[in-house]
Amino acid sequence: MCDSRSRRVQRLRARGLPRIREVPYDIRMLRWGWLRRVGRLVLYSGALLGGAAAGHLHASNESEPLAAAQPEPARPRPLPLHPISAVPQPQPSAPELQPKPPLAAYGGGRIIEGSTPHRLIYFTFDDGPDRRTTPLLLDRLDAVGVKATFFLTAGRIANASGIERLQAELAREIVGRGHSIGNHTVDHLQLPLLSDAEALEQVVGAERIFDRVLGFHPLLVRPPGGGHSPRIDDLLSQLGYTIVLWNLGASDFQVKSPQEVLDQFVRVLDWREREQGERGGVVLLHDTHTWSVDAFQLIWAELWARNCTLLARGEELFDIVPDLTFFYEPRGDSSATTRASPAVPAPWLLAQRQERLRLEAKQRCTATDGF
Repeated sequence: MCDSRSRRVQRLRARGLPRIREVPYDIRMLRWGWLRRVGRLVLYSGALLGGAAAGHLHASNESEPLAAAQPEPARPRPLPLHPISAVPQPQPSAPELQPKPPLAAYGGGRIIEGSTPHRLIYFTFDDGPDRRTTPLLLDRLDAVGVKATFFLTAGRIANASGIERLQAELAREIVGRGHSIGNHTVDHLQLPLLSDAEALEQVVGAERIFDRVLGFHPLLVRPPGGGHSPRIDDLLSQLGYTIVLWNLGASDFQVKSPQEVLDQFVRVLDWREREQGERGGVVLLHDTHTWSVDAFQLIWAELWARNCTLLARGEELFDIVPDLTFFYEPRGDSSATTRASPAVPAPWLLAQRQERLRLEAKQRCTATDGF
């Protein structure tokens, strides 16, 4: 697989693409400063206040309603933010009902958007690691037994000194705690604004940093801001990547409090089910914001509080799944722009997971201390 991939990179370079160079992070930031400003302008002007995608650039260009147009849903009392010890600890449970695939198994897939008619939830976190916020998030994920994918900006861990060295250790800790990582480029630039050579420098340059810091590089990629195009899709597919987008955004790059992040997440979740029949999906948050780290606990508690209501009604419960297996679909002979089908687990697997969830919900929902 490595030889085949190396040949693909050589073919790309034969088209005139220069050899990737790793330069100090501060120099890279000066070099790309004007692109960053243009990228941010494109990103923020296209951001959906409904929270589904900031600069998503989907071919469908579907828009969600503004947050102000959405009625505030009635919700059970959420979990208090502090301390972590107040978070209910997961009860021992049976091993996962299907093995977690190796990292390479996620390569060469169709574009993942998170669409699903089932209440499957998967958390992803962008832009880190950040030494100030990511450690607390890791503790909170552990406290409730949730695994996630961190799409790392490689420039944050590029150098072997100072803050970047500390954040490189943090990246290794993310992997050590059982989470997945994804490529979020070197400098968080909008890929459609770059030439092929510049886009390749951002993606393959990140690979080299990951290889040096972690000993491997992932085959999952999230273009910064969700910005992609047929040209970028084709470039990434030639490198063996699977693009991972999202359908459950919380606009945590726009707001400044945990409650606002929760409120926006709830609006998007309810709107997706009401208007599009999507009852779950891939959640986008950022582990570089303190309010996002705090909001994770609120979102987790909201989902479990809803499960108590759903359990009483005999409906399907929210299932926070441990990896992207349910959303991944091999690309096969389809084009690089092909989207993955809505996630629909095998009936027997869905039934087994729901049965285990119902047993756990009965314990949580009848506890005297609530959530």
